[in-house]
Amino acid sequence: MPKKLIYIGVVAILLIAFVVWLFKASSQPLLGTKQPDLGRKHVLPAGSLKNSSGDLATSGDHFEEWTRVGVYDSPKEDGNLIHSMEHGYVIISYNCTKKFTIYNLQFTINAYAHEGEDNEATNGAEATGSASLSEDCHKLVDQLKNIYEKKGKRKLIVVPRPNMDSKIALTAWNWIDKFDQFDEQRIESFIDSHRDQGPERTAE
Repeated sequence: MPKKLIYIGVVAILLIAFVVWLFKASSQPLLGTKQPDLGRKHVLPAGSLKNSSGDLATSGDHFEEWTRVGVYDSPKEDGNLIHSMEHGYVIISYNCTKKFTIYNLQFTINAYAHEGEDNEATNGAEATGSASLSEDCHKLVDQLKNIYEKKGKRKLIVVPRPNMDSKIALTAWNWIDKFDQFDEQRIESFIDSHRDQGPERTAE
């Protein structure tokens, strides 16, 4: 067989393989669940946010100041976080609290509580106390921090969000993904899909 035909055959096979790969890549949906766009109006911090119900917002009214990159140990205002997402940030929220019910009384175990505190329940109200969740929480934070550093820190925020209905939530402009088990590949894929995809392309 002439070398020219072999060369043409190899090129044809490579071209077909590339087209198949391109088709598969383009047909895969972006990770997460698409959310409705609630706009991006700036409001004063004293004003009311139309998406301040406690749900994880991915767009909407927000403050003029945004939250910068970092691994935070206390919750941040939605009004600032939404502005960060407008700039193309990905926010990794985590929840270190557990809720359970005994005899119709709801208890919250908080990983941040100090060891040795007394647990008290009053008339079926919520009781907050210490538990051995702190170790698990520290492990989770370390895992998320490792991803934050591995992905270059740029336009990434790791922040606690108490009372969230999942252990981990990933948010970007108009996108969300929530789950209860740490999944490094899932988090990294979400970052790759949604970082720098906000309506404002900024340096930070």
